[in-house]
Amino acid sequence: MIKGGLQACSVTDLFLSDTYGTLKKLAGYGYRYLESAGTMFTPELKPELSELKKMMDDLGICHPSKHFNISDDIHREIDILHIIGGDYLVLASDFFRSSEDVLKRCEEYNKTGKLCKENGIRYIYHNHAHEFQKFEGKSALEILVENTDPEYVNFEIDTMWVYRGGEEPVEILKQFGDRVKMLHVDDFHPKYMEHRSFFDSVPKNPVIDGAFMGKYNIDVATDIGTGVMDIQSVLDAAARYCDVEYGFIELSSANSAYREDMMKAAEFGIRALKKYKGVVFE
Repeated sequence: MIKGGLQACSVTDLFLSDTYGTLKKLAGYGYRYLESAGTMFTPELKPELSELKKMMDDLGICHPSKHFNISDDIHREIDILHIIGGDYLVLASDFFRSSEDVLKRCEEYNKTGKLCKENGIRYIYHNHAHEFQKFEGKSALEILVENTDPEYVNFEIDTMWVYRGGEEPVEILKQFGDRVKMLHVDDFHPKYMEHRSFFDSVPKNPVIDGAFMGKYNIDVATDIGTGVMDIQSVLDAAARYCDVEYGFIELSSANSAYREDMMKAAEFGIRALKKYKGVVFE
């Protein structure tokens, strides 16, 4: 069974302004597993990390996973997890110019993953759509999976971004198998189906970096269960082929019916996720 939770990035502002109140509301909705984003651990965060840990413990909330960015200090990220708890440290995204570039990153990820393992943490890569760019016949994500050591590096598959990358989530989960340790369970808004693939709307053979994504990427996600994706088939495939422990809802502030109040989006999200088979919340 997959433990259902929330990637809390879409409630970052509320989390920073009223940390305990936000956590209490999420716990009241039934969330027990929260994945945090790097944006939630800034000087704007009012409680000390040890106080945050106590808040979560008091409310029965577990923090199994934290996202971070490639420019962040990995030692600080490990220290944060040691204080607030968590088994997984997730690289939110990276960019690749060629197959050689991907292979260099594999070496770096293996080293970082080894450091994480030595500190009792599992190192994970999270995909968006651009990792499905092909280099010499293979996607960047395929190259990452094939050339990283599963002892040190594994993957959190964002199933909506797989779909946006022009691929089928069920097939990707089957292909990557037990290298997949976590999921993002989100949905694709039907209004974007005419140009479903990210690569339909960008120049041919682009060099993709942060600036490129800022220009061409758009938020195509919507509230879970209201889009075009077969969520149950995704969950079934994860259970059958993968080694998934957690499945996190990631909220879309752009297309949500509740975009004016993302806490309502979070409440809707867990009610929707509870309708699917194979997910537990305790």
